[in-house]
Amino acid sequence: MKFTKTNTLQIKGIAIVLMLFHHCFLNAERWATVPYEMLEKVKELEYYPISFVPFSSHTIQYLASFSKICVAMFVFMTGYGMYTDYKQKEEGMNIKNYVLNRWLSLMSGFLIIFFIIQLLSIFTGRYAQVYGNDWTSIFYFVLDGLGLGKLMGTPLFCLTWWYMSLAILLILLFPFLYKLIGEYKWIVLLGSIAIPRALGFTQTDLVRYSFAYILGMYFSEQNLLVTLKLKLLKGGAFFKIFKFIILTLGLAMIIKCRQNAWIGWKFLDFWDGFAAVYVIVFSYVYISDMKVINKVLEFLGKHSMNIFLIHSFFRDIFFHKFIYSFYYAWLDYLVLLFISLIASIALERFKKIIRYQVVVNNLRKLLIRDYK
Repeated sequence: MKFTKTNTLQIKGIAIVLMLFHHCFLNAERWATVPYEMLEKVKELEYYPISFVPFSSHTIQYLASFSKICVAMFVFMTGYGMYTDYKQKEEGMNIKNYVLNRWLSLMSGFLIIFFIIQLLSIFTGRYAQVYGNDWTSIFYFVLDGLGLGKLMGTPLFCLTWWYMSLAILLILLFPFLYKLIGEYKWIVLLGSIAIPRALGFTQTDLVRYSFAYILGMYFSEQNLLVTLKLKLLKGGAFFKIFKFIILTLGLAMIIKCRQNAWIGWKFLDFWDGFAAVYVIVFSYVYISDMKVINKVLEFLGKHSMNIFLIHSFFRDIFFHKFIYSFYYAWLDYLVLLFISLIASIALERFKKIIRYQVVVNNLRKLLIRDYK
């Protein structure tokens, strides 16, 4: 049994479903009549009518807050995937070239979205609104295009593009962490939690998600996803049902702990990483064999990065009123998911038409000697 690329896509599919849920319903300000990024300029807010039947608004917002673990899920899968991938390529590719290859993959996926969005926004005035009108706007534009806006503290054309800075840092840290995991294993896990606190580091994005990243690498090194699945599915029907009930109750407890102001919010680096891996293991054990559901999740997983980078333009910037105009929360959500998915499919089709991947691969061959 192996944890395959298909399984990875399924987990990413779950993560992107949680992300859209988180962004849509985190708090009432999300469905205010003005876009989220404009809230500070408005004194009195009005809200679009929205129904969460059969749940309360509080319950949905509570679960939407927990769904922030979607980021840690993506980070975990990045650590898991990079460790597994490089382990297979270690003899044929040095680690510096591997890091360069991963960076090119990340940036090639981001840059085409960045420039298309910029072109589509030319007549909206958003460039000046975000970057300003003076010479520094060019500087901000370049940093944003390089995915470094959040890291440098400069304006972001889309607020969800903060993740690019984190993703770049994780790729750059990979060689160092790869060696540490190989030599010290679980000690590195403990260090990722203890050292930042001992040194008094604040909860930056890197500090918050380093535990999830290292956890992913450790799970890959130890093949723990497969090991845990085999153990949890071992035994007769009664024991399997009993384990499922216990794990479901465990998930409820994790949600409660992560959302607690005293033991959860003060240790989000731990709880996000722990909750993310718990949901991943739970999904891999109990959902990965549901064929129809997994086909849907796999398809969403293939488009997860595109949806991650573009959905906020539909939800918060250009079609905010339309997205929240359907009254029922589940319908608002499905409309956003559908529009974002269609946009991603169109983007992938456009990339094939212009032979974008051919250009990227040729660039790889120029920059990476041992690229095959």
